[in-house]
Order: sequence, then structure tokens, then C-alpha cells
Amino acid sequence: MRNKEQLTRYLIELLPQDSRPDYKSAFFSWWYNTREKGGMRLTSTGFSVMKKLEFEHWNFELPKEHRRKNKRIILGLDRNLQWPYYYGTKQISFFSSRDAMMANLVGNVEQWLKNSFDS
Repeated sequence: MRNKEQLTRYLIELLPQDSRPDYKSAFFSWWYNTREKGGMRLTSTGFSVMKKLEFEHWNFELPKEHRRKNKRIILGLDRNLQWPYYYGTKQISFFSSRDAMMANLVGNVEQWLKNSFDS
């Protein structure tokens, strides 16, 4: 579902009529990378909307050395994940059960990205 425009429009429709933002405001406040081919990383506002709409998500606890934003991990997630995710200060929240399961099985997001997506 790597289509932020379509997903944004869908999420707006799910919100109560009286609290629906316009498309442009929602798009630019919900996504970090707003380029067409950009990653699926949610801002804290976008993450709040997904939680408010009760979309199921799974968390991956970040080890202490990755609690500061790690650009390699963010780039890897942006390039490879097809579903939204939120990179918080202590965890990554995945909206794909498969991605969450694989990250948790490997136990190291950087290693999982390298093993799963590098050719």
C-alpha cells in the first residue's frame, strides 16, 4: 500500500465529518517525506491519527544505542517498507504485522533491513 496520497484520502474519509482536515493540510502534517516515491514514515500527528482511528500496530523496542534518530535505519525503512511506520524515541511502531514480526525475530532493525532488503 505504498501510496501516501490514496492512504491520506482514505484516512480523511474515516475521520468524523466535523474534524476532517483538508487533503493538503493532512498530507503535509501526517508524512515526513512528502515526495511521491518517498518513504512511509509518519509524523507524530500522523501516528496520532492512525491510533485514533484504531489501526492495529506493533511495536519494536529500540536498544539504547538507537534511541537517537539513526539515519541509516530511517533510510532503510523509507526505501523498503510498503506500510506506514512511526519512529519514536524508544520504539518503532509498524502498521504491518509482517514487518514487526521480522524486526522482532531478528532483534536488530539495522541487521533485519540489511538481511531482508539488500541484494
